[in-house]
Amino acid sequence: MSNGTQREIEGVDERTYAGKAVKACRLKARGVVGDELVSFKMVDFVSLMLLNNKFAANGIFITDTNKEECYIKIIELGDESLINDLEKFITLKDEIKVIEGKQQEYLTIVGKLKALSDYNNESAVNGIVEEYLRR
Repeated sequence: MSNGTQREIEGVDERTYAGKAVKACRLKARGVVGDELVSFKMVDFVSLMLLNNKFAANGIFITDTNKEECYIKIIELGDESLINDLEKFITLKDEIKVIEGKQQEYLTIVGKLKALSDYNNESAVNGIVEEYLRR
């Protein structure tokens, strides 16, 4: 840094107090999201895709906007295999939503830090990151 170049982390000068807070939050997020990703294995993702393909082969295309109707359609078909697959599908989708929620929480904190007018305002930075980092 002696050459005067500024290094950023998530768009915040890493030499500032906010930059150091972003770095700490990133490490925390890697741990939190990483733990979730470790439990959600690649085989789970592939299983989700295979289930989605199985439903599509039966003319059922599940999206976030039509999922309730599709769930009802599958149940009304009465095919135990499809119903069991639906249960697995919903469980896998719920696990993904947990991971997405944790990622979004991190991005929200970074967004609040980036919006600060003074990246070296320790009180403002601490007010944003304190609860997140203590968990």
